[in-house]
Amino acid sequence: MSSLRSMMRNDGGFSLAELLVVMAVLSLMLAGLLAVQMQGQSSYLMGASRVEAQQNGRVALELMVRELRSAQSVTAIASATDMTFVDENGVTIQYQLSGTTLNRISAGTSTPLIGGVTSLTLTYFSAFNGATNTGTTTAVATSVRAVRIQLVTTTENSVASYSMASQSAVLESFVQLRNI
Repeated sequence: MSSLRSMMRNDGGFSLAELLVVMAVLSLMLAGLLAVQMQGQSSYLMGASRVEAQQNGRVALELMVRELRSAQSVTAIASATDMTFVDENGVTIQYQLSGTTLNRISAGTSTPLIGGVTSLTLTYFSAFNGATNTGTTTAVATSVRAVRIQLVTTTENSVASYSMASQSAVLESFVQLRNI
């Protein structure tokens, strides 16, 4: 009986100091886990944005190269961001940068090709050396024999410039027109 009384008198709980130590340790562990989770989320966001920018640029560049390679004639070079040519089927096609959207205009019908374009530079060559990627530039549409396409893309959704999601891709290709 006396042992039962001594157990009942012993409060046997945790002291305030012990509870504070446990809470401090748990807080540090949770802060560490939160930091790891935030870093993982940032890395994912950066990677996904980079992939989106690269993929958009690749799709547009591949289509432009394929169509230009088989062009019958270049009909107009209004600027370094605007070009009109006749494709292998006799259809007039124009590529034009409007704001951050690259448009493909085929037979008078405009279709947005990709968004998030920060720069498009078309350089026209009358003579081109494929081994060195150099040549004589021209501003006359009928003398164009090759085109250098430089495309800089970002994600289509606008993000703050300081954000990890602010990624860009620079793509470049040289196209020698086969049918001219």
